[in-house]
Amino acid sequence: MSTYETSDKGRIDTEHATVAEDAPRWKGPFTEYSQYGEPTGHTYVRCSSCGVEVLTGEEDHATHRAGCALDE
Repeated sequence: MSTYETSDKGRIDTEHATVAEDAPRWKGPFTEYSQYGEPTGHTYVRCSSCGVEVLTGEEDHATHRAGCALDE
């Protein structure tokens, strides 16, 4: 697909408008803190669809919740 072509994926057509939805993705990275509120030196990311959190770089090994779009 070229940059000038459109895709129907992630679109909802209604009677009055077409709403483009963003595909689920990883948000972050966020700093990980210990139980004492100190940074651990690690970062994590969060799935925008199901909310599961994994360490940065381990996204391919994440176990998503049932029905998550990134688990397909």
